[in-house]
Amino acid sequence: MTKQNLSFFDEIKLGLEQAIDYEQGNTKSARQQTISVKPLESYSKEDIKRIRLNMTLTQKTFAQTIGVSVKTIEAWERGINSPNGSASRLLELMDQKPDVVKEHILK
Repeated sequence: MTKQNLSFFDEIKLGLEQAIDYEQGNTKSARQQTISVKPLESYSKEDIKRIRLNMTLTQKTFAQTIGVSVKTIEAWERGINSPNGSASRLLELMDQKPDVVKEHILK
């Protein structure tokens, strides 16, 4: 039976069997994939304001888009605090692909 003909249950079963084989040291039967993740960008207060204005968003709408408070945006744009983690990743997306954010997040 080819992988394309497997039922959902059989695919799960095969995956679990491969995981058991891998744990027992049989790495040849288990599928492995190595990926690397790009380091987080750091954004200055000027960068953040530029991204927001480029998307023509108010601080309030920008905050809602990222999922933070308006006070957080104000602090970022004043240089009091800096975004990190998921906020930095989302800012990167907003900076490099604003149309994707507009299409999928903004109404």
